[in-house]
Amino acid sequence: MAKNSGSELQRIVLIVAAIALLGLLVLLLWAIIDVLFMLFLGVLLAIVLRFGAGLVQRYTPMRHPWSLGVVLMVLLSLLALSMVLLVPAVATQFNQLLEQIDGANEQLRAFLTEGPWSDRISPDVLDDLTRPGRTPTIQSTINQLTATFTEGFGILANLLFIVFTSLFIAVDASSYRAGLIRLVPPRGRRRANQVIRQLIDGLKAWLVGRVVSMVVIAVVITIGLHLLGVPLALALGVLTGLFEFIPVVGPLLSAVPAILMGFTVGPMKALYVAVFYLVVQQLEGNVLTPIVQMKTAHLPPVLTLTAVVAMGILFGPLGVLVATPLALVGMILVQELYIHDVLERQPH
Repeated sequence: MAKNSGSELQRIVLIVAAIALLGLLVLLLWAIIDVLFMLFLGVLLAIVLRFGAGLVQRYTPMRHPWSLGVVLMVLLSLLALSMVLLVPAVATQFNQLLEQIDGANEQLRAFLTEGPWSDRISPDVLDDLTRPGRTPTIQSTINQLTATFTEGFGILANLLFIVFTSLFIAVDASSYRAGLIRLVPPRGRRRANQVIRQLIDGLKAWLVGRVVSMVVIAVVITIGLHLLGVPLALALGVLTGLFEFIPVVGPLLSAVPAILMGFTVGPMKALYVAVFYLVVQQLEGNVLTPIVQMKTAHLPPVLTLTAVVAMGILFGPLGVLVATPLALVGMILVQELYIHDVLERQPH
């Protein structure tokens, strides 16, 4: 009897210890979640580098890691060329964009306060729109500069972490994959290798689709805004293309500065810009995206939107950035490990 009581107590202690250990692990992962997200971004970049190296190996006699070196040289050359040719023009236009923001705000305030519906807008809202900014003090200026420098240094450090992580993984991806598979019991390692391959193929297809959409949208927006006579068309086009990386939310965010710039020309110009962005996004959603997804990964729109909003609420901008590829990873894992391995193998 005493022996049974002792074994029962030991079992309870082991269960409590296991729960406590699991809780500590969850807290640790939550504390370093930003690092894990950056590691995931490094994996995405490594997939891009490996994909480029695979193309080089397919059409040339080069083998790894020489093919990877060619890809890096091409990317560095394109980066240097863009810095020489494109970046100065874009930087100039972005500086002009910042300088004209105040003018656009004034146009918007005048449009709201002098329009036929101005009497329907709350006086408090009008006061907030027309309230002049306070003159910054020397101390506040120093504080802002310090905060800007700290934030910029942090962003640079994060970018370097992502870049070097991607390089290490791209150079010797097989070792990292083998180490990950060794965490799985021997009888499940073959299946683990298959699932990892499914994840890599899915992420690769999704990245190809995103890059195609980003380039097409950036070119279309730049040309369209130029034809509409909107200032800073190139900067706004590049910005829209970059925001296209974030499905659903990105295009909406990128339309705001373009519409605001339209107000610097006139209210009707802002309306034309809004209609133009709406048409482009409809074509992107109903024509471009289906064509791209015929050859790439497909995520249900509801899942994409839910992932972006939830990750944004929980983890901020970094969460929004990784929301869609993480949702894709989750969907593939559910399909492979639950639907395929559990449900479809159950006896009927």
